[in-house]
Amino acid sequence: MQVMTADKGSYYLLSLSGRLDASTSPSFDAEAAPLTASPAKDVVLDLRGLEYVSSSGLRSFLSLAKALQKGGFRTAFCSLSPATRDVFRIAGFMSILKILPDETAAAAELKG
Repeated sequence: MQVMTADKGSYYLLSLSGRLDASTSPSFDAEAAPLTASPAKDVVLDLRGLEYVSSSGLRSFLSLAKALQKGGFRTAFCSLSPATRDVFRIAGFMSILKILPDETAAAAELKG
């Protein structure tokens, strides 16, 4: 799994590719943790390159969202691949997380 982080001014963009599972979620957690520390910002996760996400990966996403929310920040997910969208739907994440079609829509949602 690869994580690319970009500071977009008002938010951080995390672009994930590969597989997020039990073996890769600890490295994702380690890369995402600094984004919840001061000075934190909202976070957009672009999942277009994510080929697979397991329950461990879902737990990592939920932990990041909760940590940001605790600090008064928000998380939005965008560009879900069909496989990732199915996993989010089955897990019930479509109704508890902000899921947008692309980065532009996610950034606009976070501003509003």
